[in-house]
Amino acid sequence: MKKKTVLQKLAAAGLALAMVAGTLTGCGGGNDAAGNDNADAAQTEDAATSEDTSADDAAQADDGAAADAEGDTAAAGDFTDYSAGFPETVTLQVPVYERGWEGWNPTDNYWTKWIQENFGEKYNVNVEFISIGRSTEVQDFTQLLSAGSAPTFVFHYDYPNILAYYAQDAYQELNADEIAYYAPSFWERMGDIIQDYGTIDGKLMVVMGDRTELVSSNFGTLIRQDWLDDLGIAMPTTLEEYNDMLMKFKEAGYGFATVGSGGGQLLNKSFNFDNSFRDLSDREGIALNSDLAVAAFSWEPTKEYLRNLNYQYQNGLIDPDFYLDTDGNQAKANFTSGKAATYSCYINAGTNENVIQPLLQNNPDAKISILDPGALAPGGKAQARKYWPFGMIYGINADATDEERIAAWMYIEWMNQDDVLNTLQNGFEGKNYELKDGVKAPTGYTGEEKLSNNDNGDYWCLVNANKKYDSEEEFKKAIIYVNAPVGYEYLIEDILKYQEKYADGFDPDTCFTVPIESLAEYSSDLAELWKESYVQLVTRATSDEEFESMYEEMKQEYLDAGYQEILDEKKAAWDAGQYH
Repeated sequence: MKKKTVLQKLAAAGLALAMVAGTLTGCGGGNDAAGNDNADAAQTEDAATSEDTSADDAAQADDGAAADAEGDTAAAGDFTDYSAGFPETVTLQVPVYERGWEGWNPTDNYWTKWIQENFGEKYNVNVEFISIGRSTEVQDFTQLLSAGSAPTFVFHYDYPNILAYYAQDAYQELNADEIAYYAPSFWERMGDIIQDYGTIDGKLMVVMGDRTELVSSNFGTLIRQDWLDDLGIAMPTTLEEYNDMLMKFKEAGYGFATVGSGGGQLLNKSFNFDNSFRDLSDREGIALNSDLAVAAFSWEPTKEYLRNLNYQYQNGLIDPDFYLDTDGNQAKANFTSGKAATYSCYINAGTNENVIQPLLQNNPDAKISILDPGALAPGGKAQARKYWPFGMIYGINADATDEERIAAWMYIEWMNQDDVLNTLQNGFEGKNYELKDGVKAPTGYTGEEKLSNNDNGDYWCLVNANKKYDSEEEFKKAIIYVNAPVGYEYLIEDILKYQEKYADGFDPDTCFTVPIESLAEYSSDLAELWKESYVQLVTRATSDEEFESMYEEMKQEYLDAGYQEILDEKKAAWDAGQYH
């Protein structure tokens, strides 16, 4: 197959699509118990007990997988057997998130070398990791695609963005028999879901990693418990109580609140910030307006969210510069310095070093708790996006050669083997983890073989959104060991408690089965208009009457700028039943 050329309109369209950073579940690109975006928590069987045995086991498992993959060509189709390796070196470019973790190079570390040694060298594949900014994901992919230099895999955690890539001809059509031949165990596990959700316009275009049914998140909002105690304030459970608490903090000379994970969630991370303001019974309304690619400025829940934000801003209850904090770093700095009452983040082992200890250095008497998510919801009705039955979604770059695509399937199959996956997820017993109560408990190991802050999730996300456990009981025990900062296990316990409390508020977004082409056409311009409009609305409206007047004018401008066409196109797809 000759290389295809990706349409250059990717650059023109801009594809200012959003990533998710949720509320209760952490992101509609949510996070799993190991801190992995848009993923539940789960864990597979035992990892290898040492570095050497892990590598050997990985090779053995790969031998078995290759034997299975060789299969019967007559039955599987006319496919070339590469189980002995490619005759000429194939370069496989794999995207990996750059999250700004101090001291971590996502493209060059022990584990990228381990992958090259255990997979690449065996099959004569050069595995090259390509850095993709977590908060600039779509923009990064768009630029790479436009320049003809995108990696072999083009991925996203959220389906609407995948559809937008498809609409821009970023992917090549896939062959189910080919995937089953080169990745048999992965296809056996995921084939039905792939053929269902991966089919767009009647063609198989994308595949996706697995997701366990055990759902959890390690995303939560830290709050200064000592401030609550000092003022005799009970933990707020409604938005009304939360605003009252912030007013008392202000009057007492304490600090303000941060806005989510920083104002960036309103700019380039997430357009599901209004979850708790929604009516979950309005399925059509959610289908038309809940979109990770463009802000639903004309939607009533968004209006009411912004009205509350305006109230908080005008009364000095939140960081006055929140809208400048595009990466969340200022929100963290405000919290650790003692200026802020709250800070929303993923709670994991790294939270101790990155958040808690800096806070204690500046404020030795500080005590922290997890804010009840109901405190961010009108009437205390916390809600969040529910996961789809899959994790990471990805297609093969339209410019990829046959050999590169096949190498991609072989890579997926290799990583799908239990021992490989377990080693990548947990590391080595005696170094990265020790067994406690039958689960792998991280030791806090900081040597060369240390895992990333999300247990290497950015490498194994292509096959699994989460770790796996045999039971819910084991799962709950394990995620405390995995995620809780030492001495702060209660933080994860509280997150689990709140997730159970608000379980009825989890609901999935509609997943359209056709691309909403107007999104690609208008999303870039709408993103800029949204930034300008919401900041003005929140910071300049000094009365509710002024808020209403400004909102109506800005809403109409937003609709006229292309959003009405997006709504109309979604409505047509909804009426035609083109959705999951």
